[in-house]
Amino acid sequence: MVPPIFNWIKVNTDGAATKNPPNAAAGGIFRNDAGNCLGCFAQNLGTANAYYAELLAAILAMEFAQSKCYNHLWLETDSQLVCLAIKSSAKVPWDLSNRWHNCMFFVKSINFVYSHVYREGNACADGLVNLGLNYSLTNFVWFDSIPDSIRGEYNRNRIGLPNYRFVNC
Repeated sequence: MVPPIFNWIKVNTDGAATKNPPNAAAGGIFRNDAGNCLGCFAQNLGTANAYYAELLAAILAMEFAQSKCYNHLWLETDSQLVCLAIKSSAKVPWDLSNRWHNCMFFVKSINFVYSHVYREGNACADGLVNLGLNYSLTNFVWFDSIPDSIRGEYNRNRIGLPNYRFVNC
């Protein structure tokens, strides 16, 4: 994890969907310029596709940033489609379009940057999504501190250790 510059807040977001049973979730983690966790979130979305989950994770992050008056925000996502949606809102599903446009209006009023990171660089947000997938209700859950289930990934990330995913063949 590359921490943001002084006085900036960085949020890593992720979304995922499963096929059987159909289920989706969104998650994200906010950090300050020292890399310390300011809080994180997870939400089960019910039946949705992966793109919807990725977009909603970014929306939830921007809405929360607005509620906390974060004026220097760096959004990092492992979805290139979210980055494309930030450039052009034409690809946003209609039922998210109002919230998306409100977020785009907000980020135009602050110092805002966004970037793409490969999945291996988003381990904490990925872990939060897994938490969200395990929730039975579709409520937004906020954590003031790191949940135990992702503490190991967070500590590895804080000290700069790489995160590799191995697939059994």
